[in-house]
Amino acid sequence: MNGPNPRRPASVADLARLSAWTVTGSRGRWVTAERVLALGGRRWVVGLTPTAGGATALMLWCDDDVVAHRRGPEAALCETAVRWVTNLLSGRPWDGR
Repeated sequence: MNGPNPRRPASVADLARLSAWTVTGSRGRWVTAERVLALGGRRWVVGLTPTAGGATALMLWCDDDVVAHRRGPEAALCETAVRWVTNLLSGRPWDGR
């Protein structure tokens, strides 16, 4: 995988290579990337989508509530998404606090 840490996905294409992530596309471009986690009776969804302005949007849902939202470069937000998933799977708060 690309990026400074070879174990950290730096693009949605990298996430697409991981079986836990679902990446959808249209016309040769990615449209959404999602990772769903069922933890402690709750459903967490980490999702990425491109924005009209060329940035990437990252969202985190817990059940039906949006918990966090970020916009920025795809590589940075892919790393953030993986960090959120890692924190949740480790029993830590999603933001590591």
